[in-house]
Amino acid sequence: MRQDNLLRGALGWRLSIGMFLFTLSVISALGSDIRSNDTRNKKATAMRIESGKIAVDGELNESEWSLAQPIRDFLQQEPHSGEPPTERTEVRLLYDDQNLYVGVYCFDSEGKNGIIANDLRRDFPPFDGDTFLMVLDTFHDKRNGILLNTNPGGAQFDEQIGADGANINSDWDGIWYVKTKITESGWQAEEAIPFKTLRFRNIEHQVWGINFQRRIRRKNEVVQWSLIPRPYRANRVSLAGTLEGISGIQPGRNLYVKPYISAPLTRRRDDDVDFVPDAGFDVKYALGSQLTLDLTANTDFSQVEADDQQINLTRFSLFFPEKREFFLENSNIFQFGRGYSRAGQNTFRDLIPFFSRRIGISQGRLVPILGGTRLTGRLGNYTLGLLSLQQDQFEEIPSTNFSVIRLRRDLFRKSEIGAIFVNKHETGGSSNRTYGTDANFTFFRFLDISSFLLKTDTPDIRSDDTAGYFRIGWTDPLLTVHAGHLSIGEHFNPEVGFVPRRGIRKSTGEFALRPRPKERIPVIREFEPFIGVEYITDQDNVLETRTVDSRFTVTFQNSSVIWLGRQSRFERLTEPFRIRTDQFIASGDYQFDEYQLSLSTDKSRMFSGELLLTTGGFYDGDKRSRRLSGRFQPGRHFRAELTWTQDNIKLPSGSFDTNLVIARFGYSFNTKMFLNALIQYNTDQREVTSNIRFNLIHHSLSDFFLVYNERRAFTGEVMERALIGKLTYIFSF
Repeated sequence: MRQDNLLRGALGWRLSIGMFLFTLSVISALGSDIRSNDTRNKKATAMRIESGKIAVDGELNESEWSLAQPIRDFLQQEPHSGEPPTERTEVRLLYDDQNLYVGVYCFDSEGKNGIIANDLRRDFPPFDGDTFLMVLDTFHDKRNGILLNTNPGGAQFDEQIGADGANINSDWDGIWYVKTKITESGWQAEEAIPFKTLRFRNIEHQVWGINFQRRIRRKNEVVQWSLIPRPYRANRVSLAGTLEGISGIQPGRNLYVKPYISAPLTRRRDDDVDFVPDAGFDVKYALGSQLTLDLTANTDFSQVEADDQQINLTRFSLFFPEKREFFLENSNIFQFGRGYSRAGQNTFRDLIPFFSRRIGISQGRLVPILGGTRLTGRLGNYTLGLLSLQQDQFEEIPSTNFSVIRLRRDLFRKSEIGAIFVNKHETGGSSNRTYGTDANFTFFRFLDISSFLLKTDTPDIRSDDTAGYFRIGWTDPLLTVHAGHLSIGEHFNPEVGFVPRRGIRKSTGEFALRPRPKERIPVIREFEPFIGVEYITDQDNVLETRTVDSRFTVTFQNSSVIWLGRQSRFERLTEPFRIRTDQFIASGDYQFDEYQLSLSTDKSRMFSGELLLTTGGFYDGDKRSRRLSGRFQPGRHFRAELTWTQDNIKLPSGSFDTNLVIARFGYSFNTKMFLNALIQYNTDQREVTSNIRFNLIHHSLSDFFLVYNERRAFTGEVMERALIGKLTYIFSF
């Protein structure tokens, strides 16, 4: 028996080693060809003007614009990498003592009829319409930066970039200004980015990294100034060009004070009414040119959109993303561990040592946060993140302090090593700590190697409380090969983290090709055959789960996607699995297969949708699942989306159905005023929940919110309803 266990454990390591050796052979075979495709280093120059000369109105009629050096040499990234674009784009850069100005001409051979501008929201979906974006690497470290994106309607999308695009934070909002205009020859944009929004070295002559990208949506074409190889995106700052010519500017004091007033009115089922007005504030202050200190007092999250509900048919905890503004800002600094999507971005969720939703939320209830502080930024080659928050006592939950220290050290051109320390301490009670180190390396542009080692300290636990990880991956325009191994001890216990499954050893491998038929099949952009394997054992190398996932994907030129897949699973249950309150799946070994069909249509159209059908076995029974989503977006102001997910489960112990319906409605009056509704029905909870939010951005990063929340039983009885008004205003110094 012991020999069988050792053989099972060795299989996981052989898979990782085999994929590693295959990756090395790929590097040897393809490396020289890939290096030969490097583009030359692009350089742009900004011209100084007198302050007050540019009015940001989208007209671009000031004489200074005609004097600026035009930037025209764009190349296609999609669909034909390296070829000239089908439409002309021109960018000009100016600056004065306060702002960097960007003037953009997006010419279109079909004039205004060829423009797709279907959203006005802040942080709009950036792939569904025409856009123009700029990436700025103000420290020119080829690792970190910001991305500013706009569309023909003048909407704004921005994000922080870390680890050369592997860590991104799309929830960051900066102060910058943009106006656009649609003309007979296309569309144009005029932007002003205040220097006090940016962080840069306090030196006379600035040299920054910079890149530009335009999306021509009706052709599903992407053009870039400094070309980024597929499948990576423009946030790959190491491949940006260089911005010169800026001198004599000073970073601002970057002092922001943002008070709020909140007035929640809540009524519960027993007619108990609460009205408890509240107030608090946030402070942001720049310590030098690279560090930012944040202070918060009586932190409030009443305006946050409700979570999308999920139905859990697994044995493990579900993941819900963070949505609270205070935790989202600079959150990429605290990220630890890496998985990789096709675009090279972090997707690792098997183990998160610091998960901010553990603070201020307990079993779905909001717990008051008295206040705290956060220090983030860079010190030379180091990236630093410090966080400490004090959570108030709430019912049976004691007052608790949460503290995190995150440190990363740059190595070579695009690699880093780091450490993390997470501490949870209950007042007058117990404590829990998580600490460890990680290393992430990037070589040959497409080769990524990641690893970490973690340990937890919990009272009365002295063994099996470590976790380790190693992953190697190669992702280039044609090929993806990844292999990894993760070990999590039975008593590994990060109480401020997220670990859905403990006491395991997990080996993974995946292989995908992305050939393009080009003119041979004009309607198809890309094929992708894919196979992925997961092999999970316990710490004694006894097999618990094995999954072989194979699929074939076809991506069409208009961005529609269809794929067919088969997932073969083995599950060993060492104890009964409670799948419903009164229903169990018996312990034992189970082998079953699922077959999947997925179709998604072009989201830039007025009507679009997605369909996912799954059929096959489910432990000792069968499962039929369907997910149908439809969206109606007749223009840039109104949108509606309805998603229905249904599971039909048939087991020897009984059959049951689950249904989840999510409806979203939104109306954008302009780029500053929005009305959004989220209505959800879940048969597991037999409730209808509503979250309706009115948002007015009355000043930069200053809001008025009016929020209505309701929980209603399926019988129609109102269980709880709340009306919340919240006003914020940011004072900038």
